[in-house]
Amino acid sequence: MKQGNERGRRILLAFALLLFCLSGCGNAEKKEADSTVTEGKASSSLTEDMWLGLTVEARVENVYASEYRIDRLSGGFSRITIREQEYLIVPPGAEIPEGIPKEVTVIRRPKEKIYVASSSAMSFFQALGILDKVGYTSTRAADWAEEEIRNAVDQDRITYVGKYNAPDYEWLMQEGASIAVENTMLLHSPKTKEQLEQLGIPVLIEYSSYEKHPMGRLEWVRVYGCILGMEEEADRYFAAEDARFRKITAEAEKNNEENSAVGPAVFAYFYMNPNGYVSIQRPGSYVAEMIRLAGGTYFYSSDTEEDTAGGNMNLQTDRFYEAAKDADVLIYNGAIYGPPEGLMQLTEDYPLLKDFKAVQSGRVYVTGDNLFQGVTHMNDVLEELAAIRKGQEGDGRFFRKLQ
Repeated sequence: MKQGNERGRRILLAFALLLFCLSGCGNAEKKEADSTVTEGKASSSLTEDMWLGLTVEARVENVYASEYRIDRLSGGFSRITIREQEYLIVPPGAEIPEGIPKEVTVIRRPKEKIYVASSSAMSFFQALGILDKVGYTSTRAADWAEEEIRNAVDQDRITYVGKYNAPDYEWLMQEGASIAVENTMLLHSPKTKEQLEQLGIPVLIEYSSYEKHPMGRLEWVRVYGCILGMEEEADRYFAAEDARFRKITAEAEKNNEENSAVGPAVFAYFYMNPNGYVSIQRPGSYVAEMIRLAGGTYFYSSDTEEDTAGGNMNLQTDRFYEAAKDADVLIYNGAIYGPPEGLMQLTEDYPLLKDFKAVQSGRVYVTGDNLFQGVTHMNDVLEELAAIRKGQEGDGRFFRKLQ
């Protein structure tokens, strides 16, 4: 009897252990599967299942961009989040869900009559081949660097409707502008945004210029692809440009390794401020990063948090002289006060520059508006910078050599 009881206890113990193992293994497998699903949906921290009654089906994984997020929703809807602002993109023919919070901007996919007040954003429409969908702009024809866009505005195929902060509201209303694409300058003119929205024109404020990585700026083409129902076209365009970018930067890195004894060329980017200062790009700026990606070294460095951020900063002339006199290449930003005609004019206006290494070797370049208006031409800019780094002139499209 004791043997029978002992045998029974052993059977029960074995059965219990089997159940425990199966339970533990099952949970482990479930956790592993859940983890795989979460990571597959991106490394993107997708934590919601529903939004505005719509199922959150997937999140678009950004490669470089950090200023926006795109979620694919059920029914062909999408959500774009830019900073704290959320946009519901509504596909053609779909009914807008009820109970939309007032802080959510609803955008029906526009087909035409788009008002592009942000000059840099226009390059995305050009890249996607849909300039004909743009109806209005706040930049005059003469101020466009891109010939195709300048001609479109000059011939009134794209209508100039006044400055971004004071557009012709009556014209936009009568013509039925479908959406207004603005840059962050509009934040200084909140009444303009309010007026546009009161006319039934949804306003999208884009932050592509805030991206820290130059390819992050270009990746905003996917935002416009989402808004316009051209996701596949935008993804193909970005993938091709990304492959090109990786090739350019790999070649620059290889070239520097092969010439490690010489070291990378040092670039100084600046313009002379009429107030007696020299204005430069901070070490963390878009331009400085482009120089580094092309295989060069930016001339100015600093350990202070303010100086290492992006944007412009002013230097006293003696401080600029000390930092830039031995730079291999000087690039003068001619977009602010206009470019000098030649090297002689530059040195006559600013004698300080005469004994700079780059001036004496003739490696001085000037750039204009097209460097900033053509966001989608980033790889063209990189190729030209790489050519200048190697002592070549490039094609002069973005950087004209001063003679």
